[in-house]
Amino acid sequence: MLLLIYRHLSNLFFIPILFFFFLRFLVSKETISSILEKFSISRKKRPEGDLIWINGVSVGESKTGIAVAREIKKIKPKSSILFSTSTLSAYNLLSKSKNNFVVIFFPIDINFLIKRFLKYWNPNSVIFIESEIWPNIFYILKEKSIKLSILNARLSKKSFINWKRISFISKSVFPLIDQCYTQNNESLKRFKELGTKNVKRIQNLKYISQGLEVDCVAYNKIFKQLKSKRVVTLFSSHAEEEKMFADIFRVLSKDISNLFFIIIPRHINRIKKITDQFNKDKLLFLLRNESNFKITNEKFLLVDTFGELGIFFKLSEIAIVGGSFSNNGGHNPIETKDFNCSLIFGPHMENFEDIKTDIIKFKAGFEVKNSSQLVRMVSRLLKDNNLNRETNRKFKTLCKSKFYKSKSILRSVIK
Repeated sequence: MLLLIYRHLSNLFFIPILFFFFLRFLVSKETISSILEKFSISRKKRPEGDLIWINGVSVGESKTGIAVAREIKKIKPKSSILFSTSTLSAYNLLSKSKNNFVVIFFPIDINFLIKRFLKYWNPNSVIFIESEIWPNIFYILKEKSIKLSILNARLSKKSFINWKRISFISKSVFPLIDQCYTQNNESLKRFKELGTKNVKRIQNLKYISQGLEVDCVAYNKIFKQLKSKRVVTLFSSHAEEEKMFADIFRVLSKDISNLFFIIIPRHINRIKKITDQFNKDKLLFLLRNESNFKITNEKFLLVDTFGELGIFFKLSEIAIVGGSFSNNGGHNPIETKDFNCSLIFGPHMENFEDIKTDIIKFKAGFEVKNSSQLVRMVSRLLKDNNLNRETNRKFKTLCKSKFYKSKSILRSVIK
């Protein structure tokens, strides 16, 4: 009954949500096309035959979803893939992925919009990647007898507590999931407690995510300017982590004169705040997006572009996981698997607890508790090339072994 009330109430939020997206459009966080598709207005045509809908909310989930979609096409070559996502960066990634997918923006979970969306696309089955839970979609899929699976499912402690608080909704929503394959034991327990019936633990599918591409022309241009430098990259950084990174540079540069740091913020719209802070602290930096890109006396490169992560990993001796020092749960360390940089992460890797455990167990990376330990670890790796190479070799071996296990598990799940 309460779920039914929620479904009808969601229709009342149409106007304020539309206004919200109009404001996002004004600040360039949406486009006309993204808004139309999020409100279930699409100019794209449904392919004939079986259609499998895969949803990956952001870049990380979309990369996993691409790997899933490729395996589906091998097993079911006549089926078509409808791939939805919620962010512009993920949409651009999917559009450039050279796969024959229909790429759209994920519809807003308003009852009448979801009905229109499902009537138009009429998928044969639906796969959500990781942690998206939407009451209207789940209910209407069940009503239409369309199978819903969640792959690489993850439910954080915070999300679990929030769903428990609204158990009057969650107890009607989570049983609607037909199959749930979790990436860790904690998520398995949480999905079960919230009412999901068919829950199994599988290998984390991030190990089979698409490798990062490297623009060789762009890489060579930057490499020529940095070939005499010792490059360390902080990727997917959050507020305060950039300042911490600048502080450890001051310490390390006293001993390592040719040190160079690259900072890739998690959210590119924060770049002005970062540059303001660096200007205030009188730090020499360069922006990647500057028209006359030339490194002279700068000590930092601040990346304000999309899709170039592979370039900077290839340039680096060490990669430091952002979000792991700022209590944001960390970001995906598997991104570096195809490159020759050692991994360091902080004390907050809750979003990748199983992967962190594997890395520590196989001595394939390093966990540090604070900035002081980070200074010592970076210094140690830069001074000990054998340790750096051996750590990176172990990490690649770990990822390779997990890759084949994940592939095998995924095929059995899809079949």
